[in-house]
Amino acid sequence: MTDREAALRKISAGDLFHASTQSGASFVCLALQIREHTIFARRVTTQSVHEFDRTTGIEDPDDIPLTINSVAKLPTDVHEIMLGLDRKYREVEYRYAEDPEWDLPEDEARLTKQEIDGLLFVGDFYRAHPI
Repeated sequence: MTDREAALRKISAGDLFHASTQSGASFVCLALQIREHTIFARRVTTQSVHEFDRTTGIEDPDDIPLTINSVAKLPTDVHEIMLGLDRKYREVEYRYAEDPEWDLPEDEARLTKQEIDGLLFVGDFYRAHPI
């Protein structure tokens, strides 16, 4: 087993990790469920759900590969910020599902300074800690 495979095998439900596309799009993901061959995860900022191969760390929908490139543990405060963003955006999805006419109030849509700082931090952090 390669070091990469070993790192991917250590991902557990509830863990945060980073993936990106070949064009550099950033995906901070929350692991939802781990199966023998698959990592099911949700992108924190968009709530899109992804299925990564547990051996390669690649999801290949429509020939646009998304690759897990860091599984480094975030500092606790940043980890909590990312979980808070996940809850915030998941709540938006629930509200839209309940009432398609609902509009997110502008003051709730804006990111806080703490959320902005957290998102900026993870970009640099995950680049500095690849697998």
